Amino acid sequence: MNRTPSSKAFSRFRQHVNPLARRYQMNTELPENWPQCNFDNVNLPLYLDIGCGKGGFLLDDTTSDWLAPEMNYLGLEIRPGVSQYAQARVEKRGLNGKLSFVGCNANVDLDRLLTLYQDAANNNNDDGGNNNNNRLAFVSIQFPDPHFKKSHSKRRVVTPELVLTLSKFMKEGDVVFLQSDIQDALEAMRERFVEDAGLLYFDEATSNNEENSQVYNMVNPLGIPTEREVSVLKKNLPVFRTLFKRNAVALSS
Repeated sequence: MNRTPSSKAFSRFRQHVNPLARRYQMNTELPENWPQCNFDNVNLPLYLDIGCGKGGFLLDDTTSDWLAPEMNYLGLEIRPGVSQYAQARVEKRGLNGKLSFVGCNANVDLDRLLTLYQDAANNNNDDGGNNNNNRLAFVSIQFPDPHFKKSHSKRRVVTPELVLTLSKFMKEGDVVFLQSDIQDALEAMRERFVEDAGLLYFDEATSNNEENSQVYNMVNPLGIPTEREVSVLKKNLPVFRTLFKRNAVALSS
């Protein structure tokens, strides 16, 4: 008999891991028929939460009505035990087929996951053509590990390669939402989207000029706080947020 892990059993997780460690540089194991085994309808657009933690945000998001059209939800979490706990919560709430969590390093597995999702939908089409509805429509990266030390900066989740992968699978107008309670961490993420290697595939929706480069969204535009966000706001501490939208610039060959 399958047992849902108790919150007590998973109450203590390691807060920080080194994503560059060998164990996190290996492709995660997926079921042979992923994503069809996790989503009832792979033709739906995908909402992706990178660094989802215990999954509270997506669990609340899937039962809200702020997003349209209907979507599938995927959370990525580098700590295997945490992702297992999040998936157990999905099953407990009866959200199988709509929401799923994968334990992986986004900078290792993201392209593979999104390719599998896209291919599954395209193979579902009667005419075998490309399904524009199964795009990566919305991405959130919320309160990632800031990796304060300069020597640890390469461990941060938002890399030029991650930005390029997102731009590959997103259409014009699709949204990336970033937030952190550490201003320097938010700024580091912003820089990746606007400066690195000429990856000018996203425009900042919060502010797009140098004079207002320090302007942030004061209110969470999603209206659904993460567990970390709730904790920070209860202490009357600031949260720094910004939005990016995929522009019409085509990927360079």
